[in-house]
Amino acid sequence: MYRKLRSLHRWAGLVSSLFLILIASTGFLLANKPRWDWVQPPTLSGDEIENLSEAISVDRAAQAAFDIGLPELKSREDIDRIDYRPGKNVYKIVSKRGYREVQVDGKTGEVLSNQYRTDQLTEDIHDLSYFADFAHAWVLPAVGLLLFFLGVSGVSMFFTPAVRRWRYRRSLKTKP
Repeated sequence: MYRKLRSLHRWAGLVSSLFLILIASTGFLLANKPRWDWVQPPTLSGDEIENLSEAISVDRAAQAAFDIGLPELKSREDIDRIDYRPGKNVYKIVSKRGYREVQVDGKTGEVLSNQYRTDQLTEDIHDLSYFADFAHAWVLPAVGLLLFFLGVSGVSMFFTPAVRRWRYRRSLKTKP
């Protein structure tokens, strides 16, 4: 039984280590994304406003993003999300495909930035949705189960020799 467990542990470790390397490296990038502009574009500042009623509408901000002619942002259906940062008075319009982010001044409606979002790509790779929907839905949970198995089998393999030695020594003491 112990040999079979070691063999299973070895093969499960090999398979899951490939996923761990992928998840760890993308997780490192995601954890540090604000530090590097090439991962996540910095949030620029728009013109100052006194109160929120001076900010342009979401529709006008989205239209400004559409007007620059990006193939990834042509209509409302292409938008993944729109974030408004009141402290910097800027709208961030993020595309569903192509990993694009357009930043629009919240007062003037002027496009401040049009950049690629590596962090969105990294996140999709991290959760395996980049490869296929089934990978996110089925492979990622399977990797979690593999890692759980590795943890349990590793602890078992660590303590089994110690328990065997303890039992053996105890049996020697009880023999006449």
